[in-house]
Amino acid sequence: MATPHACATLVDAFPAVLRFKRALVATTAVYGTAPLAAVAELGHPRVSELAEHLRLDVSTVSRQVAHLRQRGLLEATPDPVDGRSQQLSLTAAGLDELRRSRRALVEDITGRLADWDDADVETLAELLGRLGADPPTGTGAPAGAPAPSAARPLEQNA
Repeated sequence: MATPHACATLVDAFPAVLRFKRALVATTAVYGTAPLAAVAELGHPRVSELAEHLRLDVSTVSRQVAHLRQRGLLEATPDPVDGRSQQLSLTAAGLDELRRSRRALVEDITGRLADWDDADVETLAELLGRLGADPPTGTGAPAGAPAPSAARPLEQNA
């Protein structure tokens, strides 16, 4: 069972993890990959479903989607169940962009963790996956839900 002391250590580590993530995003130009990855994972979500999945406001996600559609990375088609709504899907260019961004991230992380053992990297990935699979209460995701894995459709080109 996790103790308050152990959890406090984890809380203290979060800022460093966020700095690491920000540094990766800044060096690999991955703007828009979170929505692209979520669309790849979810299949054909509506903007509202995408916003819920990303835990962002619908207006924020709508702007991101509009930008990605202008760039030809996403397309929207009428929802066959409710013609007033639209479903999102990746275009071939969107899938290519997502794969390119993932490769760039993998390269960057490989360089940053060059002195780590593969076993340590795999353990970290497993533990972060477990942490992400059990989000804080009040987020709308059920406790114990499977960890998101948008990378799965992209691993073939990593």
